[in-house]
Amino acid sequence: MPIKKTQQEKLESFFDSLNKEIVKNGSKSIKVKTLVKNFGYSKRSIQNIMKINDELKSRGLFAQPEYSMDLKFESILRISSYPVKQLGDLFSSEKQLEDFFDTKKLYKKLDIKSVERQYSPNGSKDRLDFRGITEEGEVVVLELKNFGGGKSAVEQVLRYTGLLKLENSKSKIRTVLVTGIQNYETTLAINGMTKTQRKSFEWYLYKFDKSSNKLDLIRLSDEDFK
Repeated sequence: MPIKKTQQEKLESFFDSLNKEIVKNGSKSIKVKTLVKNFGYSKRSIQNIMKINDELKSRGLFAQPEYSMDLKFESILRISSYPVKQLGDLFSSEKQLEDFFDTKKLYKKLDIKSVERQYSPNGSKDRLDFRGITEEGEVVVLELKNFGGGKSAVEQVLRYTGLLKLENSKSKIRTVLVTGIQNYETTLAINGMTKTQRKSFEWYLYKFDKSSNKLDLIRLSDEDFK
């Protein structure tokens, strides 16, 4: 007769499988109910939510979004060994983020004098969120992503940079990506850039407070990309 595993043994088996997936793919997506079940709980409470989050932290793991009572059982968590960072509230859509940036002229926080929204480079069907100009005449690719962006966002910004360089061969092109979340996928893509690309690439996290309707921008340093 097979020996029945204890709850702690089941939990260790779960984390062993989870870590293998994270090593292989960078992260693992699971439902809230799956996480709760593997801890041996049938329902949620403030106490066991704290215990689960503490257990993840003690094992060097991070959940995005952070596990809380606000999430439904069918909600998806992405768990990774990379410290996912979110500084404040998120907008409901990227259009809302773009509208807020435009209306409040937040691009001025990035030393951009003026912008043209949804700019389409010559000979291309691409549309930049914003094409900016600085006081010094530098041309700026300004791309906004409500969540993390990932590899596709980084590739998008670099493609736009190349298109604007063709139009402005004598101008310096600044590349700026603003996201609501600092995640593993975006960091990995930035680390894969050439030295030249990396030198001109700026990544900011936005910190939005719904209650005060204010937004700040925090630039990520090279230390944040490790």
